[in-house]
Formats: sequence, C-alpha cells, structure tokens
Amino acid sequence: GTHASAALTHRLTLHTRMASLTFSASSAVTGARVAPKMTLARSPARVAAPVQITAKQTLEGKVVSVGLEKSAVMQVARKVPHPRYLKLINKTKKFTFHDEDNSCQVGMVVQIEACRPMSKSKKFTLKKICSDAGCAAE
Repeated sequence: GTHASAALTHRLTLHTRMASLTFSASSAVTGARVAPKMTLARSPARVAAPVQITAKQTLEGKVVSVGLEKSAVMQVARKVPHPRYLKLINKTKKFTFHDEDNSCQVGMVVQIEACRPMSKSKKFTLKKICSDAGCAAE
C-alpha cells in the first residue's frame, strides 16, 4: 500500500543523509550538514546593558467584591468579535488587587496597576478611584 512505500522512502532518505557524512581520524564528524566550530573572541571589558524602564499595565473596571482584608476584586469588561459570526460579545475577567486603606466600595470604578506578585492571585495595586463615568471622563 501507499503507507508501506512512504515508510520505505523515508528510511531510504535517512540512509542517504547518513551516508553523506564522513568520519575523520580525530573522531569528529565532517560533512555538509555539520557546522564548523567557531571560536569567539572575548571582549576586554563586559559592559552591562542599561535597564529598560517599561510602562506598567493599567486596567480600569468596576469593583465587585470587598470582603477581603486590604484586598478587593474588580471586573474588567471588554467587547470581542465572535470568531465566526463577528457579532460583538461581552467578555469579563476578574482581578484581585491590593487596597491598603480598604477605601473601595462595591460599584466604584477604579484603576489598578501591575506590581510584583503579592500572593497567588494578587498581582495589582490600586492606582486611583475614578468617578462612576470612568477615569477617561476626568
């Protein structure tokens, strides 16, 4: 069948590839498929690259839970087109963030900023509390 002939041709191509390589007396493989060993010249002084400062990720959404101590949960909503039908669908995701003063209340619109992980789920801190219209209105 076709499957058996395909397996045979695959074995033959592997055999011809191995035949193109030759072994020298120093037990190093030479041939077209082996790259020559390159020696790198060391620079006299290694200079450390400057640290790049990047912008922190900020998210805006509505607070949905404040039952935790010094923490709150915010929900971010976004509209995404459906992969096949292209109708806009609402997608939501919840983020737990650090609220040092417990100043957030359920229903507030807040802005959070990425930080180092504080726990398994807390990776954001409260940046500012916005009006109900959102932070862009201010």
